[in-house]
Amino acid sequence: MISKKRTQTVLSILMIAFLLIGMMPGILFAATTDEGDYITLRGLTFVSDEDSTLILGEPTSLDFKLNRIPTSKLFTGSVNATITDPDGKETFYSVSGSGGFYSINNLTLYTPGEYTLKVSAVSPNKGSVTATFKVLDAVTSVEGSLLINADNSLKVKLTDSEGNILQQRSVTVDGTDVDASPATQSCTTLNDGTFILNITPTKAGNVKIIFGGKVIGTIPVEPAFKPTGRIGSQAVDNVALSVEIAKQGWSSAANVILARDDQFSDSLAAAPLSKKLDAPILMTGSSSLDSRTLAGLRELGARNVYIVGGTVAISQSIEDSLSKDFNVTRIAGAQGYDTAALISAQVGSDSTHTVYLANGHAIPDAIAISAFAGAQGNSILLTDRDKLPASTLQALSNLNTQNVVLLGGTAVIGSSVESQLSSQYMVERWGGYDRYDTQSIIFQNLLNKDNPQSPMYFTSGLVRQDDVSSGKPYADALLTAALAAKNGGFVAMTQPNALPSSLDYFLLFNKGYITNSAVVGNSKGVSYSLEQQLQQLLNR
Repeated sequence: MISKKRTQTVLSILMIAFLLIGMMPGILFAATTDEGDYITLRGLTFVSDEDSTLILGEPTSLDFKLNRIPTSKLFTGSVNATITDPDGKETFYSVSGSGGFYSINNLTLYTPGEYTLKVSAVSPNKGSVTATFKVLDAVTSVEGSLLINADNSLKVKLTDSEGNILQQRSVTVDGTDVDASPATQSCTTLNDGTFILNITPTKAGNVKIIFGGKVIGTIPVEPAFKPTGRIGSQAVDNVALSVEIAKQGWSSAANVILARDDQFSDSLAAAPLSKKLDAPILMTGSSSLDSRTLAGLRELGARNVYIVGGTVAISQSIEDSLSKDFNVTRIAGAQGYDTAALISAQVGSDSTHTVYLANGHAIPDAIAISAFAGAQGNSILLTDRDKLPASTLQALSNLNTQNVVLLGGTAVIGSSVESQLSSQYMVERWGGYDRYDTQSIIFQNLLNKDNPQSPMYFTSGLVRQDDVSSGKPYADALLTAALAAKNGGFVAMTQPNALPSSLDYFLLFNKGYITNSAVVGNSKGVSYSLEQQLQQLLNR
């Protein structure tokens, strides 16, 4: 027989074992005491990841699951809860639920950081468990900008402060400060966390994005038109201006195009090459390298210099001098037509297989298309009035040309050239009664109104030797075409003191598509009074 003392010893060991098991975390233990039956609460887990990461100011339900010993069993008793915020303040919350699944309903927290949830069993059950969760800010990011008196449509993205997408969330857009239409609106994010905001503000200010009763982002509203400062206002000549324009578009450039500063027939096709090579155009005198040009090359960190034109345009001595420090490539034909054809071999044409054809002596027409051609990746070729040069014909064939756009009226490209081309290509003529009218027709045909080119650069239209009584013609438009092609803008040539009527008409009816502009060159090319007139015309 087992002695009474030994029996008591065994019972004591069993009691100690049960007590030790009951102390193990995450395990519920059932036992009988003198006070009656009770279950000990041991384990807590959140139902989903969203329950462990809440968003500041957003009313939500905090859902969790409770376990008891053994861990496979759910706790089914009543509980209450406290939440301690990041500052140590403890708040009591009632808890609903049964069958092991519980919730704190309509929970809204306004301090970001880490919180502690403590859940305690209600008598006669015993025990408590804790878990931590965090509250994050909601933040917005915006693609696009808002303009005064414009029907803006832009994409807004909503995430938490750790970059996680917040989908199917409702936000309020408050446009009262900018007299928007509508003044306020409610938007719901899609599965990617974005929504499209359509709004028309009528004054400057900020549109507020509100979530959970808090402003989580603002979108500034800017004037629909913004003039920028004049580029090269102190430039005394074409060389100085070429350096200034290069600085505007390029902090560094491996490739640089070099052109003569007094005659532009060899460089009329240079803007598309500039875009292709991501190369600014610098200028120099024909016989010796200008020290300002050399300093510009070094400041840009240039490695490759592309000379456009033969040794009459840029002397052999200049090439030899540059070859000591740079890789020099000369692109030169017997005449400007041939140089343009050689340039086209490097530029090519876009998927439409379109080539622009200008009279080699009608310099304004070629320049007017330059920024557009550069942006498109299309070549500019040159011709005589009544006869196509052999190099131009060969280049058209080499480029697999399908469409030819003639720039200028029959006074600059005759009907015989048009007829010859029409037998092989689709031919279209964009020509006006003068250089400015042709320019405006080019604008009307190529201005992208869905995604407008900007900025619009205003430059001198005095681009031929015949345009100036003394000195050199202005290279402002030719140089700026390279900058415009890089920046997605375009160039408008004008008279020094007054807008040509065709340009005035174009701006009047299309200023809604011009968001900013700049004048290029000194006041002799475009006067300060004309600059003010342009700002008044375009302001809205």
